[in-house]
Amino acid sequence: MLLLFGSSLVKTSSAEEKAPVFESDIQPIFSARCGKCHWEKVRKGGLDLSRIEGLHKGGESGESSLAETVDESMLWIMIDGGGMPPEDSPQLTKDELALIRKWLETGARAEKPVQLEEEQINQHDVLPIVLLRCTTCHGAQLKRGGLDLRTPASMQKGGEHGPAFVAGKPAESLMIQRIESQACPPRDQLLKFFVRRPPQSEVDVLKQWITAGAPVADIAPDVASDKPDPLVTEEDREHWAFQPPQAPQGVKSIDELILKELQKNELSFSPEADRDTLIRRAYVDLIGMPPPVEEWKYWRSSDDPHWYPTMIDQLLASPHYGERWGRYWLDVAGYADSEGGVSSDPLRAVAWKYRDYVIDAFNKDKPYNRFLLEQIAGDELIDYQQTPKVTREMVDNLVATGFLRMGIDQTGSRTMNFVPERLGVIDDAINVMGSGVMGLTLECARCHSHKYDPIPHRDYYRFKAVFQGALDEHDWLTFKNRSLEVGTAEQKQRVKQTNPVLSKQLKQLASRHKQAVADLQLELLRQHYPQQSEEDRQKTLRALKVADNTRTQEQRILVEKLRTAELMPEAAWNDDVQAAKQRLKDIEQETSRVQAQMEPPLTIRALWDRGRPSPTYILRRGEHDQPGELVGPGVPAVLDPDGTPFEVKPPFPEGTPKTGRRLALAKWLTRDDHPLTARVMVNRIWYHHFGTGLVKSLENFGIKGERPSHPELLDWLAVRFVEQGWSIKDLHRQIMNSKTYRQSSHITPEIQQHDPQNRLLSHFPLRRMNAEALRDSLLFISGKLDEGAGGPPDSVSVDQNGLVSANATAEGGWRRSIYLQYRRTQIPTMLDTFDYPEMGPNCVTRSVSTVSPQSLMLMNNERVRDLAVAFADRVQKILAKQNDETREARVKLVYEMALCRPPSQTEQELGVQTLKELETSWNDNSQAALETYCHTILNSAAFLYID
Repeated sequence: MLLLFGSSLVKTSSAEEKAPVFESDIQPIFSARCGKCHWEKVRKGGLDLSRIEGLHKGGESGESSLAETVDESMLWIMIDGGGMPPEDSPQLTKDELALIRKWLETGARAEKPVQLEEEQINQHDVLPIVLLRCTTCHGAQLKRGGLDLRTPASMQKGGEHGPAFVAGKPAESLMIQRIESQACPPRDQLLKFFVRRPPQSEVDVLKQWITAGAPVADIAPDVASDKPDPLVTEEDREHWAFQPPQAPQGVKSIDELILKELQKNELSFSPEADRDTLIRRAYVDLIGMPPPVEEWKYWRSSDDPHWYPTMIDQLLASPHYGERWGRYWLDVAGYADSEGGVSSDPLRAVAWKYRDYVIDAFNKDKPYNRFLLEQIAGDELIDYQQTPKVTREMVDNLVATGFLRMGIDQTGSRTMNFVPERLGVIDDAINVMGSGVMGLTLECARCHSHKYDPIPHRDYYRFKAVFQGALDEHDWLTFKNRSLEVGTAEQKQRVKQTNPVLSKQLKQLASRHKQAVADLQLELLRQHYPQQSEEDRQKTLRALKVADNTRTQEQRILVEKLRTAELMPEAAWNDDVQAAKQRLKDIEQETSRVQAQMEPPLTIRALWDRGRPSPTYILRRGEHDQPGELVGPGVPAVLDPDGTPFEVKPPFPEGTPKTGRRLALAKWLTRDDHPLTARVMVNRIWYHHFGTGLVKSLENFGIKGERPSHPELLDWLAVRFVEQGWSIKDLHRQIMNSKTYRQSSHITPEIQQHDPQNRLLSHFPLRRMNAEALRDSLLFISGKLDEGAGGPPDSVSVDQNGLVSANATAEGGWRRSIYLQYRRTQIPTMLDTFDYPEMGPNCVTRSVSTVSPQSLMLMNNERVRDLAVAFADRVQKILAKQNDETREARVKLVYEMALCRPPSQTEQELGVQTLKELETSWNDNSQAALETYCHTILNSAAFLYID
């Protein structure tokens, strides 16, 4: 006789009666070793081991834990070598492992036949297929033949040719006929609409559903409710970062809590740094440049007992403050002026509006909770589409949403706009939110439940559903329709009066520029390959218009020849090539002059909710074509008390359709008692002041993240941050006025012994200027800094050696580094050399390297040498006005301008002696000697590092 036991058919015999069975032999082992995580009320990874049916059903992957052989069984794979139970839990004994293996080998028997729930097919088996394969042509944006396939009701309603299906009759159903005849999706339009034909397995599912009568089940999306969550426990929530911050009672300053830890380790504060050091430290820290000599002299000679906090207040009020600290937030957002992802790296024409928004927000000290609200859900704050008057606030709110549009986005490509690429863009936005705002690594949960943190696979897709109204992989916006045209009446009037004539000029210049580039390429080919036919040269130009991954072999060879010709050194160019290059340069300069006269366009690179989100399904193993359960919008359950729903309300019930999902997320994030939001931002500000966060892993406050060095201080600062109105400038004051910040960087033997990594903050860390501060300081000291702010980024040029340099402004100087064009494939070489970050998708922690190219850049780069010459000219002019051009005066002024301090007696003597020797080497040319000396100081560690 045959009986169904476990997962296989087995023949009964007297020998098999002794085989282990689930209830008496295996279930007790699972209860003792695995029940903490995988039982009836706690189902980590969706797995329930309390019943044999749970093993058959499996976990979140949808794959049964049992198989025909032991080695194919997911259960055995996990317990034999997959790290289950976890290392911190009681492990299975050898006898227990042997018993489980025997149970699997003998058929995974159970005392009672397995009662598996028979899953009935319904619309949620079909909708993911239709969304993936059909709704590009029959959905929200386009309804070919009048057909909308987004819901069973609209399928039944049909289009011009009748209903899409006939219930119970798949062979008579139009949608099946069209698919099987390959009329849909149209073979010749697959790439145009970025769809692929459904495999037979998906067609079979469609047929099964229609055969069953196209049943529609009343299945609600899986969202947080007032019931206990089986995937996240109260124990999971006990991690320090998942609990609301609690400020220690009676604490009044940072120094109290720092000193407390120092004294535990037989240490105290280091002495306060001297005044010159504090001045330079504060200036570079807050505005990214040293003070002018006049300001330095004022502060160092001030007899005001409150000179230092007064100086801090003035620096925070400087417009340069937003340029310095706004740059750090742009790191978090992953700011770039190009899309990336493809070799052409197309530019983002108005991304700079978001950059200017961030700078302005920091300068105005916009409360951080409002700052987040605008960036996450600015389009859901005011109904700009139904207002009689567009205000500046509405425009700013929309510009702010560029925060979630900064990741690499190759979906504007003619070949890389399929659903997997779109999901990659969405994933980047989620990662920016996770790492930058929440201090969590969410990306792991895209494919499976997080291995370390209690973030279920389900929670990633709930979080994804929050963005579905704006970032919908099945209702995707292309580059052509991804922006809004919104402006105030005043902006519109200025644009109308100014831009039409200039736009016409730019269009003509663009045409001339295109031709000039082609002319230069042809001249290079003519010089480098004189035997090449003119026909092949023209073929080369045509090949450049073809995407590199679709070129023929002949086209690839021709393009490669051109690339080789372009590497020809300029010194070897003949007159024709030089003339073509000059024509191109003239056109580019003329274009820059015209662009500078343009009013900023009304175009905004925004993210906005369209009020029609596709349903969100868990994607098993992160595969776009492996849909699982239907989920609704939600946040990581571990951050809320058990049984807390995520409430979403449309913001404009009588106005423009919006889901309100991102607005709900923003309000949830900015709750006063949120476990992470304030902590993460406070920690980031601390990091940029001290070079190390109180939590070293800025992007990871989870189980595997670093523990805070001063947990009480972190919570005290976070609570105070909220109580002080989420003011970032107030936080700066709190930190920079502390004794902790004002310490000397001098290291004693005691410090070396008890605090070698400076985690106790026993001294101030010596830090190198980052890339932007270094470049901006060089420009400032040399007198070549153009203080023009905002607007389109300054262009860069690439020479034949690949050196990327900023182009000068019309006034002959250079603007601050934050205003440069940051094309992902053309990062300015100086900034790149000094660790300007790659945005992948963003940068939370900047690396600091010390490598030889940095020294070589400062010593040999032509631009740096020119700036040293300009520095020397400034020194000479100042001293000429003072009628004191002695070597002693030169050395003193160079130190004051570059290092914000007078030279020591030894430095003064060495400087004078050096100038004497240099003058001799330069044949008594004192100016050349001064230029060399200035260049040397700009190469020194004293200039490069902030004490």
